[in-house]
Amino acid sequence: MQWDKVKNVLIVILAAVNLFLLGNLGARLWQNMQREAELDSSLRTLAQGYGLTLDEDFKLPDDKELPELSVDRSRQDEEAVAAAALGDEMERAEREDGTVIFESSRGSIEWYADGRVQGSFTTEEGMPENEKAALRVARRLFADWRLQTDDARTAADGMTVTLSGTVAGLPVFNRTISVRFDAENHVTLSGLWCFGIPYTTVSGSGVSCNAADALLEFISRRSAAETVLSMEVGYRMQLDSSRRLQLTPTWKIVTDSGEYLVDCDKKTIIDQEN
Repeated sequence: MQWDKVKNVLIVILAAVNLFLLGNLGARLWQNMQREAELDSSLRTLAQGYGLTLDEDFKLPDDKELPELSVDRSRQDEEAVAAAALGDEMERAEREDGTVIFESSRGSIEWYADGRVQGSFTTEEGMPENEKAALRVARRLFADWRLQTDDARTAADGMTVTLSGTVAGLPVFNRTISVRFDAENHVTLSGLWCFGIPYTTVSGSGVSCNAADALLEFISRRSAAETVLSMEVGYRMQLDSSRRLQLTPTWKIVTDSGEYLVDCDKKTIIDQEN
């Protein structure tokens, strides 16, 4: 009998503790919701003051801390792509600035030290009849050129098809490569691409990507009236002062007139993509 009473008391105590913890959690969630609502209202007011608006469905993303990454240039992979596109009789030449030029009777491809690539050559695929066919043919070409990866995404815009990939599930906003079907059996290749697995250096540290800071920087710098539709965090590819390819944490802000990149660390607008 005594044990039954003790057990009941313990059950009541545990229930009370659980209710207290649940209430505390609920209060914290409510406070967080209140803070988010206040921040959203403040950002919308500030944006209006600068002549911009935040879309009705816009939601500020969560803050992130991302590492700066490095990736080594692979001339071997660049040559493999060129050989697959230009054929076995391809010739190779390299300039002092690191640009590698591949040529054959089909055309040429140039690969720069900063990852930029451009080429113009013929293929045996023929001219696609429509956008859907262009997407299908481009995917086959990307696979033949060993550019297709498990996380790669392709998108078509008329006769131009663009390939993009991710790093650790996050987009690299300017790491894209496009193929444009110009005429019968002829294509144009352009973009910015790298190979291999990115890595952190010994001295590498995380970069704080604060969404509100990036949005405020964008709002204060833009003079034209625009509507901010969305924003997401990821990376951008660039060549550092040591001529090494880097993947730098970056926000992409999408508006009704274009897309903008904001450096997470420096809080500066990098470029515009339309």
